[in-house]
Amino acid sequence: MNQYGFDEEIFMEKIKEHADKKKFVVLIIYDIVDNKVRTKMVDYLSQYGVRVQKSAFEAYITRRQYNVLAQEASSLIDIGTDSLRMYLLFDSMSVQSWGIGNNRTEDVIIL
Repeated sequence: MNQYGFDEEIFMEKIKEHADKKKFVVLIIYDIVDNKVRTKMVDYLSQYGVRVQKSAFEAYITRRQYNVLAQEASSLIDIGTDSLRMYLLFDSMSVQSWGIGNNRTEDVIIL
């Protein structure tokens, strides 16, 4: 506790506690060659979010969950033939999502 009655240690614990509870929108996109591995990925990602396309999931998770998800999902793929992309959307962004049909978009950049 400092001279003003402020306990910095307790304050930092509260900040960390709040940060652990804060949730983010995460977009997970994958391209996996092997059907068995793809099925494992779908089963795994279903624990965290909702499948929005054949190879895409959206999740609303904490930073801690994101870290676990990134590590575990990365271990499922073969980096020689497969790909995995994860987009963590921070609160400074405003995202409105909508889609229909079987459209493909090239060179999408999110700033």
